[in-house]
Amino acid sequence: MNSLNFAENNSLSEFLLSKYNIRGSIIGLVGYQDRNWLITSDSGEKFILKITTDVNDLDFIGSQNRVLAALSQKPFGKLIPCPVSTINGDLITEIYLDGRKAFARVLTFVSGTFIAESIPDISFYYDLGKVFAQIDHDMNGLEDTVLKCRSHEWALGRVMEIEEDVHLIADPSDRRLVHYFLMKYREEVLPVYHKLPKCLIHGDGNDWNVLVADKVDRVAGVIDFGDMVWGARIEEVSIVLAYAMMGRKDFVEVYRQVIAGYHDVIMLSAIELSVVYFLVAARWCQTMVMAARKNKTCPAIPGMKDNQENTGNDYHQVSVLGASSMLHQWIRQNPAAVNLNSPDQATPESLSREVEKRYKYFSSSVSLSYNQAIQMVGAAMQYMYGADGRTYLDCVNNIPHVGHCHPKVVEAGQKQMSRLNTNTRYLYSSLDRYAEKLLSKFPPSLNKVFFVNSGSAATDLAVRLAEAHTGKSEYLVLDYAYHGNTKAAIGLSPYKFNRKGGKGKPGNVTILPSAIDPLNRHTFFAESIVGCAGQIVLQKDFMQQTIHQVRESGGIYVADEVQTGFGRVGHKFWGYELYDVVPDMVILGKPMGNGHPMGAVVCTEEICRSFETGMEFFSSFGGNPVSCEIGLAVLNVMEEEGLQENARQVGDFLLSEFNQLINKVLYLSSIDFFSPPLQTSRIPFHISSARGSGLFLGFELTNTENGKPATEAAVFLVNEMKEKGFLLSTDGPFNNVIKFKPPMCFSMNNAVEMLSAFNSFFAARH
Repeated sequence: MNSLNFAENNSLSEFLLSKYNIRGSIIGLVGYQDRNWLITSDSGEKFILKITTDVNDLDFIGSQNRVLAALSQKPFGKLIPCPVSTINGDLITEIYLDGRKAFARVLTFVSGTFIAESIPDISFYYDLGKVFAQIDHDMNGLEDTVLKCRSHEWALGRVMEIEEDVHLIADPSDRRLVHYFLMKYREEVLPVYHKLPKCLIHGDGNDWNVLVADKVDRVAGVIDFGDMVWGARIEEVSIVLAYAMMGRKDFVEVYRQVIAGYHDVIMLSAIELSVVYFLVAARWCQTMVMAARKNKTCPAIPGMKDNQENTGNDYHQVSVLGASSMLHQWIRQNPAAVNLNSPDQATPESLSREVEKRYKYFSSSVSLSYNQAIQMVGAAMQYMYGADGRTYLDCVNNIPHVGHCHPKVVEAGQKQMSRLNTNTRYLYSSLDRYAEKLLSKFPPSLNKVFFVNSGSAATDLAVRLAEAHTGKSEYLVLDYAYHGNTKAAIGLSPYKFNRKGGKGKPGNVTILPSAIDPLNRHTFFAESIVGCAGQIVLQKDFMQQTIHQVRESGGIYVADEVQTGFGRVGHKFWGYELYDVVPDMVILGKPMGNGHPMGAVVCTEEICRSFETGMEFFSSFGGNPVSCEIGLAVLNVMEEEGLQENARQVGDFLLSEFNQLINKVLYLSSIDFFSPPLQTSRIPFHISSARGSGLFLGFELTNTENGKPATEAAVFLVNEMKEKGFLLSTDGPFNNVIKFKPPMCFSMNNAVEMLSAFNSFFAARH
């Protein structure tokens, strides 16, 4: 290599003329690592001049030149840049750039339009897959020690290295999705990574490295082999896909076309096809975290667009919006639906077999939702994936409180399960830390907690605590209340004991609004919003007066927050706070563990002392370390992602929108599901009430002609909405209330989408 003092000559033109005998114009280009210039010779021929100042890259540049030179001899050689020799036959020339040693090389120019600046036909993406497969195929055997040992931070095989910096992503919904897909990479990709076929890959088929021909139906060129690495060949496909799909409404078809094109040249194995979904998401995760890192270390400086540091920052940010958008769309894609190697999807016949199998082992009292049951195979946040290949927006399952399979909750349980799981007869820090964090959410008077395994178990324990404290077994409950499935809980639940199969009201239970006997020390059990009654919000005066009378008679007030707690009502953290009251006891259930079997009773010091009679209280699994870590994770996620505020905003929006539909007459072509053969009729009905708070709402349907509950319309609507991909359910004494209580990550966009489906459904049936 010959040396040239760039600073003394001070002219790239002189350098090109003396070293390459090229005379012409020079235009600077933006680059991430190398400094690049477009050279147009006087004869009209174009070249790219690349200069790097990193001496550590010298061996790699040499290997890269050798690969490019070999590929240029292949049939598609004109699609890639080829190294140009100096007058002396060198492919790399040592120079000094701004007083620093640097290395220059010249490549042939590949003409075309960048994908980023065009809108290719769908057929282009099949060709794109074929071209990258051909590149990978023809690089086989060209690898050397340098290339096999080389790695860099963007290599998909190193994606888990970004996990420690996910917290740098500012937007909580973006942060949640990146964390989720990294968890899925760990679960789905890492266990099989060693089995994935490896080869030399281009490694960066992004929309600024691929050129489109004039007719936008085929590849005109592939440039920038600077990320070339030895890796899994399916990484090549996934990287190409990650950029090709951005900004395309037909991104699922793009996905299929690229894979089909690649598969036609290099047959992909079943195991490779099974991980593409997660590898594609991994590249978007890399984009998000790399940009967040750059934002932290290199904030943009106004008025300094040409600053070298900020050029790099701009480059990192260029795909962030696209990556964020794709992650939010990708999580909605059922992996089974986009996996070309997935087994046959569920059919009505296979579903019937699954239903038959269910009742071979279970009682018919264990019911299934919807007229045609759904077989679920996965879930993520507010979405559930069916074996039918469809994705369902979950609008009704409140138990996965912060979202199905939330990564922070899952990982908290996994880590603690591998470390220690025991019971409260031993000392361990998880119990104390969780109890302290949980009790900090309550007023000072509620300062003791008992941990159990479910809301039903919590109700059972609350009954024991109440009887120990009041010395009485007299209870006040709200009509249509439901407090759990134990014998004691059923006895407090008119929703159970006053309906089909129930044995009627126990003698020691009074259903409000009956008068309270002032001589009895009643225990008043109340759901803060009565769910099974149809999401009934209680009157503040009624609650305050009832609680006052109960306490005047020596009784206590127990708030059932199994469904309404932990920020679900939006405006408050606990439902009882809506009434400006403070309970003597609070019952908690599985939402506190995001579906992990957890429950708790929180009470006052006085009630706790009344229970300390000498008999030990012990729950084998209540308060175990795994449950405590999971509970802590739920509380932390609530705070970090602002989920209570999200519940308030989304809930207020939906209430406002549904209130505008009240008394508007609507028609359904209803089907009588209960009296075969099916009978159809047109039933006029209207929304007579929209009520609730936050993400705990109910919409009541009433027959417009006779004022009766529109039960059939509600059931029909719920099943029709399921067919549109929205999971809802009915509640209330007449099953005419559509209940809405989704995971807390249910977004404003989800709300708009659900409302749009709801409105279009009605509009089609006017």
